[in-house]
Amino acid sequence: MALKDFNALLVRLFLGYLFTSSGLCKLTEGHFGQLIGPPLLIQQLTPHGLRTFGFFIATSQVIVGALVMSQRYSLLGLIMLVPMNLGILMVTISQNWQGTPYVDAVFTLLNLTALLYEWQSLKFLLLPEQTSLSFPPKTNVFFPEWKIPTLGILFFVVACISSRFNVVMTSIVATVAYGLMYVNMLGNKGNTMLQRWTLGMSFVAIMTFTWVGLFHKSLPFNPMIAIGFAVLGTMVSYLILIIGTMVGNYKMSQK
Repeated sequence: MALKDFNALLVRLFLGYLFTSSGLCKLTEGHFGQLIGPPLLIQQLTPHGLRTFGFFIATSQVIVGALVMSQRYSLLGLIMLVPMNLGILMVTISQNWQGTPYVDAVFTLLNLTALLYEWQSLKFLLLPEQTSLSFPPKTNVFFPEWKIPTLGILFFVVACISSRFNVVMTSIVATVAYGLMYVNMLGNKGNTMLQRWTLGMSFVAIMTFTWVGLFHKSLPFNPMIAIGFAVLGTMVSYLILIIGTMVGNYKMSQK
C-alpha cells in the first residue's frame, strides 16, 4: 500500500477510534477509556430534560465512528461525521472553552482531508454536469470485505446496549469489535511488514486506553506509563515506516 493510502487509513482509524470511544465513555458514565469528552455529558444534560438527547449523541458517535473505522463503510461514516464535528466545534466556541476549539478544528480538518482522499467519488456532488461517477471509492478497492467489518459494527451496537448494564462486559464487547476492525485492516495483502507493525502497535495503544483506565486503581504503577509506552511505540513505528519508505524510494530512484 502506498504511503498516502496508508496515511489515509490511519486518519480513518484515528477518527473511528476517537468517536467510538468517546460515545462509549459517555454511555458508561466516564468508565470507558477515551481521548475526548465530556464523559458525563448525559448526566449534565439530564437536569435540562435532555437525557434522551444525550443518549442519542453518544450512540450516534459510536455508530458513526464504527462506520468510519470499518473501511468498508468509511465514506458513509466520514460524510455523517462532518456535521457532528462541526456541531462539536461550534459548541466549544460558543462556550468559550480554552484550547478545545483548536483541537476540534484539527479533528474537523482530518475529517475533511479523509473525504478529499475520495474526491473522485464525491466530486459529482459539486460538479454534476462535468463528472462521471467513479465507483467504488478508493477505500473499498483496498478493503472490499463486508462480513468482518459489518460484524464489527454489530458488536459496537451490542456494546452500546451493554453499556447500560455492565462496564466490564462493554469493554469486552468493544475489544472484540476493535479486534474485528483490525482483522479487516490487517487482511489487506497490500500492507507491508512495517505497515502491519504500525497497525499492530496502534491496536496495543487502543487496548491500553480501553483497559488501563478501567483498572487503574488496582495497578501497581501509574497507568499513564503504560499509555505513554503504547502511544510512543505507535509513533516510533510510524517514524520507522516513514524512514523505511523514503529509503526504499531512494533506492528505486537509483536503479
